Amino acid sequence: MSKNNVIELEGREANADLLTGLLQAGAHQLIEQAVEAELQELLARHATRRTESGHAGVVRNGYLPARELRTSLGPVTVKIPKVRAKTGEPVTFQSAIVPPYIRKTRSLEAALPWLYLKGISSGEMGAALEVLVGPKAKGLSASTVSRLKQAWGQEYRHWSDKRLELDQWVYVWADGVYSGRRFVWSGKLEEGYPTVAALAAAPFAEQPMAFISNGGYDFTASLVAPVRTAGAKTFSQLAFPNSQFPENENLKDLSYFGDASYAAIQQARAERLTRLRMQESLPKRMAQMEQLETVRSSDVQLEVLLDFLPDEVSSGLKGQAEIALAAFASGLAVSANLSASGFDTHGDHDVDQTSSLVDLLDGIDHLWGQIEAHGLEDKVTVIIGSDFGRTPFYNSGDGKDHWNITSIMAMGAGITGNRVIGETNENFEAMKLKPDTLAADSDGIIVTPQHVHRSLRDILGVQSDLDSPFPIAVESLDLFS
Repeated sequence: MSKNNVIELEGREANADLLTGLLQAGAHQLIEQAVEAELQELLARHATRRTESGHAGVVRNGYLPARELRTSLGPVTVKIPKVRAKTGEPVTFQSAIVPPYIRKTRSLEAALPWLYLKGISSGEMGAALEVLVGPKAKGLSASTVSRLKQAWGQEYRHWSDKRLELDQWVYVWADGVYSGRRFVWSGKLEEGYPTVAALAAAPFAEQPMAFISNGGYDFTASLVAPVRTAGAKTFSQLAFPNSQFPENENLKDLSYFGDASYAAIQQARAERLTRLRMQESLPKRMAQMEQLETVRSSDVQLEVLLDFLPDEVSSGLKGQAEIALAAFASGLAVSANLSASGFDTHGDHDVDQTSSLVDLLDGIDHLWGQIEAHGLEDKVTVIIGSDFGRTPFYNSGDGKDHWNITSIMAMGAGITGNRVIGETNENFEAMKLKPDTLAADSDGIIVTPQHVHRSLRDILGVQSDLDSPFPIAVESLDLFS
């Protein structure tokens, strides 16, 4: 009597064939691009050769017969172009990547799938091409590599501009420094603590845009639904979802559906949300469904926000500020995350960091200008910070790496300005402060993000029903007021 514990998985061959086909297609495209770059370099070298009538002296002349390269992926068909010299000495094109008569090479076999998956996706074209050709390849010049990188760059830009509404994507965050963001913007290293902006907006969670997020750490612990903006155009589309031209005053009344049909759609949507909410038994899930129902029913309210936006919304940090302040002024939002990048200067620190700081300060100045323009100077509190600082020394690439000392700036309502709290020594290490005076004291304490958030919760008036579930057990310091 025998017992077979092996379970046969069906469909493995089909899945493997699908993946192999994908890799083969990528390898075929990659070889074509590389060979084309080599050909363009050859034609450029002979660009000065001209016929008596002024035409190019060396031109394309079709292709050699297609042939197959045998790799571990299976056969990959390649076609090598030909050239013809109309004047002067004959010219023959020979590819360094696919030499004549080659049928199988270890370098191609080992490199093609890696090059397609790693080179195309991450931009490491130079290193990938070196693996593909091998150290003994001849005739592959720097200009050929440059042409290849330009072609792949165009493909990447085309993909970046592609609209993604009709596709399904899975986003995976795989950055280890996310813990730093969580610590600075929630006050705790432990997972599950909401950002301070979410705590501020939580009492107003029924508003459709109580908390606007433009990136960074925006975990809310389900206290409030974050609204991730994509520009002013999005608000027009959301405010007038049945309009074909929501941004054109003259064409705004042209709708996708008639009044009766659109009313039926809205009713069906509302009934579906109600059914989904009634099916939930967990209180937190029920609250989330109620928030979704509120947001879905707020088409008309968003029209109010559009009245507070400038005619032309700026880009970058300035645009984020304009949208956030318009939402504040319209009464639709309570808090917002704004996000700026370019500070992770592991190379060429002085140039890149200076440029990013200029952009940041320009954005902050514009932000405060928007606050004043809407008359909200005594109602808006601005907190500016980063998850870590940079080392006091340079690395081998003239860059500066991560450092566990950072700074926070505060301005606006509830903030006592014109103060600097805290010091570092000559090694850029934090010095202890005396809790009552906040002066340097060797017997004092090190100020951490926990102290910052304890003080922020105090000036924002975070109530105990929100404070207690997310405790920050440190002494309260008079950091801001």
